[in-house]
Amino acid sequence: MSNVVLNILSEFKGKKAFKDADTAVARLEKSARKLGEVLGVSLGTAAVVAFGKATIKAFEADQKAAAQLSNTVKNLGLAYENTHIQNFVKELSLATGVAKDELIPSMQKFLQVTGSVADSQKLLKEAIDISKGSGQDLATVTTDLTNAYVGNNKGLKKYALGLSQAELKTMSFSQVMDKIYEELCGRFTSQPRYRGW
Repeated sequence: MSNVVLNILSEFKGKKAFKDADTAVARLEKSARKLGEVLGVSLGTAAVVAFGKATIKAFEADQKAAAQLSNTVKNLGLAYENTHIQNFVKELSLATGVAKDELIPSMQKFLQVTGSVADSQKLLKEAIDISKGSGQDLATVTTDLTNAYVGNNKGLKKYALGLSQAELKTMSFSQVMDKIYEELCGRFTSQPRYRGW
């Protein structure tokens, strides 16, 4: 936007230059506001610039996260699944409204713990349900589930499952997932949980 202003300023010469330039800038600003009214929003130069920067930053973050996920998939010997995994994350983001930059790190953690694309996909779907049911963010739920997957159930206490720490220690991952789903997700989803753990 500053280039436009500079071009306007360079067109004017003499004493009237500043007044004429101010008038031209005011007209430009008025035109931008009219465009904003047509679009139903109030646009200012700063808002447009901020939106552009935020969009570029989000795109760069998305690309970086996708590259990290691809690298993890490759390191796990699952490079042939990369396109499938990327498409799954994209479709899941569209279906659930959860941003890809939240889904990708969770998918990455599940892949690292399970080593299975199918299990990681199931866990990610369930983590979203649990996040919505519990009010915990997806990253926290992912950490708790990956820990529980390897036998560390300490983080599950926050979900108020009505179980003692001793009971949690003796439960299998499948039993833990059943209990979490029963307590937190039954009222938020009509689909039965996959019970293949």
